[in-house]
Amino acid sequence: MIASTLLRLLVAAAVSVSALAAMPPPAEAQFFFDPFRPRYRPPPPQYYPREALPRVVQPAPERSGGTIYSSSELADRFRQTQAEYYVLVFGDSLADQLAQGLADAFFEEQPEIAIVKKTRGSSGLVRADFYDWPAQVPSLLENEKVNAIIVMLGTNDRQTLRDEAGQHEFRSDRWRELYAQRVDAMINAVKARGVPIILVGQPSMMNPRLHADLPYVNEILRERAQALGVWYVDVWDGFVNESDAFVTMGPALDGQIRRLRMADGVHFTRVGARKLAHYVERDLIKLFEARGSQPVIPLDAPEPAPTGRPVAGPVLPLTQPAGPVGQLAGGEAKPGANDPTARRVLVEGAPAEPVAGRADDFRWPREQVKIAPYEPPAGQKLAQPAEPAMQQPAASAEKPAAPNGSTPLPTVITPSRNGTQIITVPEAQRGR
Repeated sequence: MIASTLLRLLVAAAVSVSALAAMPPPAEAQFFFDPFRPRYRPPPPQYYPREALPRVVQPAPERSGGTIYSSSELADRFRQTQAEYYVLVFGDSLADQLAQGLADAFFEEQPEIAIVKKTRGSSGLVRADFYDWPAQVPSLLENEKVNAIIVMLGTNDRQTLRDEAGQHEFRSDRWRELYAQRVDAMINAVKARGVPIILVGQPSMMNPRLHADLPYVNEILRERAQALGVWYVDVWDGFVNESDAFVTMGPALDGQIRRLRMADGVHFTRVGARKLAHYVERDLIKLFEARGSQPVIPLDAPEPAPTGRPVAGPVLPLTQPAGPVGQLAGGEAKPGANDPTARRVLVEGAPAEPVAGRADDFRWPREQVKIAPYEPPAGQKLAQPAEPAMQQPAASAEKPAAPNGSTPLPTVITPSRNGTQIITVPEAQRGR
């Protein structure tokens, strides 16, 4: 009994050893799923403490343009130097960008000018219930130092106007009358301060309807500005192409083609705002240089309205000189544009009359061309050749007479150092 039990244990041990010997190595056995075997996890990597680096402080970027202020008091507080002139800008969001463009313009060249803005986005002269500009101007000008005022409004004024009689649509006669009254109220409220005023027109827009309606608003602004004796600045041509269409990219003040307008087709980029301010900058510089610290614009002589550009200039022929001609610029001038030959060639397109005997004279028959016979210069003597020369036919019908008066001697034209000479050949020296 005990012997049989021991025998079975030995057989089981032998089978187990043989089975273990037949198992694959662990690298190959890892592909078999064993729910009771723990999964192998690699040891975590050794982390070492990182050396603490000193903190790097980035320098503040240099200022690339000017600063606009909300009041003259803040301008005096934060400016490094005291301002000599204060320019106040009234208007909507476009006026806000105009103020930034003016600040960039005067930042380096005219640092004594401070730009103060009093703007309100989405405002205009139609919706007095949203923001009443004529009523707010006196409080905005209170306690402000100002030498010139710029007003830019009108982009948001393509709306229905209301009065006691009802509503009036845009472009109607009553709308134009009411809008002109509101423009007058705005200008008169600003004129109460007694400083020069510049009214800025509206630029082109991407929206086709807005682009077509704003010239109508600009027409009213220009008319009222001239009637009340303030300056009007037209900026329309600076943001359209030759076809009077809106442009997003256009020439900047540095002469390069750059992006002037933002994606909404209304507002300006920083470069576009600088170009917008350029139209007002010229008048302001002229304004401040005309008189000391209190400039004055002649209100009785507003700026004349610009006229349309001519289609083409005067037609001038290419053969007409631009200035004096002749020896030392003292000779007689050539025929001008009324010359019949120039008119025949340049206007009618007909060929010019050929010159007789010239290489471009192709007229036929050639009998029409008369060549004058050769005549020696006056006072030139006929030289006798020292050696016989080749006999040539006579150049003219007249034959020189022989020494004895019998028959004329043949003549020969020979070149010499002193020019062409005609000589006679005696009978004894003629070639046989």
